[in-house]
Amino acid sequence: MESQRIAKLAVGSIVTLGAIFLLGVFGSSPRVQAQNAPDAYEASLIDEGFEIAPVHLNLADKDRNLVGLGSYLVNAVGDCNGCHSSGVAPLFIYPYKTGNNPYFHQPAKIDPAAYLNGGTSFGTVGTPTGPNGYAGPAIITRNLTPDKNGRPEGGRSLSEFMKILRTGADLDHIHPTCTADQLVAIQGGATPNCIPTGPIVFDPTQPPYQNNPDGNLLQIMPWPTFSHMTDHDIEAIYEYLSAIPCIDNTVSTPPAGAPNELRNDCGK
Repeated sequence: MESQRIAKLAVGSIVTLGAIFLLGVFGSSPRVQAQNAPDAYEASLIDEGFEIAPVHLNLADKDRNLVGLGSYLVNAVGDCNGCHSSGVAPLFIYPYKTGNNPYFHQPAKIDPAAYLNGGTSFGTVGTPTGPNGYAGPAIITRNLTPDKNGRPEGGRSLSEFMKILRTGADLDHIHPTCTADQLVAIQGGATPNCIPTGPIVFDPTQPPYQNNPDGNLLQIMPWPTFSHMTDHDIEAIYEYLSAIPCIDNTVSTPPAGAPNELRNDCGK
């Protein structure tokens, strides 16, 4: 009887250890499973992402699957470089190398020296306020390349990056809403670095148009669309942007009046 009891205990221990092993293999978090074993469709996106990446990628301490997926989202879906690039002189609207502009029937090749370095000007965003027709400062796209610590968009953390894409929050507060005093100054001819708001009257017989943008929000960035992305997609974009080369202001000279959009410290 004693020998049978010992045998049963041994079998029970083996079963318990086996269950623990299987739990460790198949019971990992969804994020780990997604990164280590992407399904066939996502694996194809990852491969395509690496195929089309226009710059050398630093994969040290990075999740390779996230980087590849992020490249696909940035370069094949979002066209981030189409806005976040200083472009090529003299047009400054094409992010391609000279002689490699597909719009000119040339073989396409992205200019790596300006890749995601920011600098595209979308002009003013406000509605003319006051008798001088001031519409606010020009909106310049941000530098998305990683800083000296390897964090993209001016050193943003993943949680900050998610907040930006989810809510449109301008964590830099580069173009705040004009204060009442600034609106008065605008009427006197000043051009402060703020977004004007207030009632605008185009037709005296009609109610005034309420021009009330919020300077705490990004005014051009299509964050209302990007806000619908999954956390997994946003994390992939962040991982990819962490893997691209850093470009600092010694390479991309900020346009007059807008140095903060392109700020970035690559270190030594």
